[in-house]
Amino acid sequence: MVPKERRKADMAFWENDSAPAGAPTISDMYRSPGHLIRRCQQISVSLFADELGEFDLTPIQYAALLAIRDEPDIDQRSLSRIIAIDRSTVGTVLKTLEKKGLIVREIPDDNQRIKTARVTDASIELLDGTFAAVSRVQRRLLEPLSPEEQTIFLELLSKLVDLNNTASRAPLDLSKRKELGGGQPST
Repeated sequence: MVPKERRKADMAFWENDSAPAGAPTISDMYRSPGHLIRRCQQISVSLFADELGEFDLTPIQYAALLAIRDEPDIDQRSLSRIIAIDRSTVGTVLKTLEKKGLIVREIPDDNQRIKTARVTDASIELLDGTFAAVSRVQRRLLEPLSPEEQTIFLELLSKLVDLNNTASRAPLDLSKRKELGGGQPST
């Protein structure tokens, strides 16, 4: 755990390209945005595994199931765009979900080059059965913050992600989403 005196957000070291006193220290890294975001992701995944371990489901698999349920007959490329993961990873995710009997994939008559995915009844049952656990993950992640801080944190995190979306190796692209009319999220 980082000592209390080091927890305060301090961007002084990272404000320009020339190091004020040589290379950063490990303490400087502990306060860097990238490190803090990575640690937050680790904590989130750990909480997800803790709450949903019995369901043998990862956060990416969960996101894929939600997207496939909401966008029946979605192809792999479109799925990778609307859950913001690379196409090779989404291919592995789809194979795993298919092996578990949570999705079915078919080659459409009008395009023999792709496979589309659809959730199964088992998937719908799983999604319905995991709602409480997924809600607990979100609450546990944010519970150290006051309700006001939670709102501010989510607003700022959403803004940061939205404004840096194109810098990602797998940017979120909602242009093919039927439900949103092809729109991007608003900041």
